[in-house]
Amino acid sequence: MSTPSLSSQVIFGDRRRPAGGSGEDTVNPWDLLRGIWARKAVVGGTALVILLISFAFIATVTPTYTAETLLRIEPRAGEISRFDDLSPLSLPDQGAVESEIQELISYSMIARLVSETGLDKTAEFNSSLRKENRLGTLFGGSAKKKDKVSLSEIVDKVQGRLSIYRKGESRVISINFTSEVPERAASVANRLAELYIQKQIETRQALHSEATGWLREQIETLRGEVRKSEAAAERFRSKHGLFMTGESSDRATLPQRELSELTSQLVLAEATYSEAQARLSLARDLAAGERDIDTVGEVLNSSLIQNLRQQEVQLQAQIAEMSATLLPSHPRMQQAEANLKDLQTQISQEIRKVSAALENEAQIARSRVSTIKANLNKLKRQMGALNQNEVELRALEREAAANRQLLESFLTRYEAASSKAEADARAADARIVSLAEPPSQPSFPQKGALGVLAVAASLIGGIAAAFVVQVLAPGFLTPEQLERTTGTPFLGIVPGTGKRTPLGQLTSNLVYRPHTPFAESLRNLLSHLMTARVNGRPAKSVTVTSCLRGEGRTALALGLARTIALGGRRVILVEADLFTPSVHRALGDQARWGLSEVLTGRASFEQVIHRDTMTGAHILQAGTPLTNPTAALGSERMIWILQALAQTYDYVIVDTPALSESGDGQILSRLTDVTILAVQWRRTGRLAVTRAVKQLAAATSRRVGTVLTQMSAKEYRSLTGDDARG
Repeated sequence: MSTPSLSSQVIFGDRRRPAGGSGEDTVNPWDLLRGIWARKAVVGGTALVILLISFAFIATVTPTYTAETLLRIEPRAGEISRFDDLSPLSLPDQGAVESEIQELISYSMIARLVSETGLDKTAEFNSSLRKENRLGTLFGGSAKKKDKVSLSEIVDKVQGRLSIYRKGESRVISINFTSEVPERAASVANRLAELYIQKQIETRQALHSEATGWLREQIETLRGEVRKSEAAAERFRSKHGLFMTGESSDRATLPQRELSELTSQLVLAEATYSEAQARLSLARDLAAGERDIDTVGEVLNSSLIQNLRQQEVQLQAQIAEMSATLLPSHPRMQQAEANLKDLQTQISQEIRKVSAALENEAQIARSRVSTIKANLNKLKRQMGALNQNEVELRALEREAAANRQLLESFLTRYEAASSKAEADARAADARIVSLAEPPSQPSFPQKGALGVLAVAASLIGGIAAAFVVQVLAPGFLTPEQLERTTGTPFLGIVPGTGKRTPLGQLTSNLVYRPHTPFAESLRNLLSHLMTARVNGRPAKSVTVTSCLRGEGRTALALGLARTIALGGRRVILVEADLFTPSVHRALGDQARWGLSEVLTGRASFEQVIHRDTMTGAHILQAGTPLTNPTAALGSERMIWILQALAQTYDYVIVDTPALSESGDGQILSRLTDVTILAVQWRRTGRLAVTRAVKQLAAATSRRVGTVLTQMSAKEYRSLTGDDARG
């Protein structure tokens, strides 16, 4: 049985792809295409449903017709705002054309169109006039006559049938109206253009009839306002002595200059305070954290602390030299330790003095900032009263100037209005370029184009559905995906049995049924372990773990141990799952003393190691529960146990808890040569596997290999075209 992407010799180590490489760290398009092909039923079913819905829609939809009227926007003329402008009229820009489009489709315009064309009396736009749908009543619809439809609802329907837009970059507006009756489509589009021009003329006439009288009233009012505002400004200037002296750029007073200087001083003081506060905060953070406060610049620059540090280093060197020949209880050693403690106490006192100095510096800077702020606020209050009079004077002057300018403008416009109003009263700013004709062909549906579109959409929808199913499939489907994502060597495939088989029976079949796919996959995995090299030497100790519970980790460990024993090699299975041990149940044995007793020194190897009568493999059960199993498994005692077993046996297989339940697997992977991570096919999430590989890589320098477990051979063959037997 062959495993893809594996050489004859497994080299454990960092096999991650470099960033920006050949693209193998992304989704493999061939895997994706094979996955979509494997879901042909999803593609066909989705395409058929979309096709049936599309053809049903095309066959039952009511045809509609669209007619187009073209309207051209002309230059504006005769507006009150242009009476004083003798230059040629400018053309409407894009914003002006868009504004006219909004006016064409406004509620008032469409409501007038509905009233004049009688659209509210047609069943197409007034649902209350439609005949009862007998078929709809038969399927549960109400036979009650519909209530009267409001005008706003009819206007909304007409607006939905209107399409008004600008023709390219021109000043031509296209008015398109869609209706079930061709003649109605043309008549409504033409009538809307006519109503728009008619409304412009009416608005222009009303505007010019009021322009002259309104301008005359405004001129008289403005003359009085100009006189009053100029007199008020002169009185205020005389009362408060606000006379202009010097150039306008040199009018700043002494309080204003003082305010500017204090503002600059406040900025510098706040910067000094921020710097002092930052140094103090850094010193406090370092003192409260894991790092020492003596990394602060003030501490490093202290000559006294540096001298004490040199004495500390020298005394530590003397202690190290004496420790080679003297016991810790020797008087010289005790004297040296006491001297070292005194030096460290002096250093700590000096560092606290530096910290106190930093705090005093920050307090001084804060006091300076507060003082400057108080002076600045006091000066601002003084400036407020001083500037108030000047602000009021400027307001009066601006009011007088604005009244004078407005009066002059109105006088000019009044003269222009009198001469232009009569000539421009009947002019419109738009004209009809082309009237709509009743269309001969429906605009919707275009059955030929919609049919082609329906076929294309059904195919695309079917492929998209299969693509979504493929991409959103949880877990890993192929060895290439697992190896590409984790960057670790892939060691093999362990197929599932298709039914829930007890763990003991599954591993017992290695003896009674040696040619099952499960047995062949274990022998294939063993061949990779036999050729595996770690730092140039064969791998002897193996940790078997998984991301989650129920991924076949214990079955893999026990089966691998029995397979090695059946090959005539000495092997021992160490059950390091001290939370939920299960090896004794798989062997049909009772729970015995085991690893926990050896770790605590309550038993020797001879007392706890038992022989598997079926294969000859040796078993070291978990033993009785411990209060803190993680600390025990990471102790020097555990290292000694594994080293002793490695010297006695050809292979040491260590079964650990799932990484999601305990950190024991990460600890034990550091103590063994290689680690096998069991990943359940199509179930274990990619994020969980990636997180588990990172944990193991940090502990083992990436001496990790992966195995896909509980795989369905039939589905795997349809996805990859390979034989899923290893």
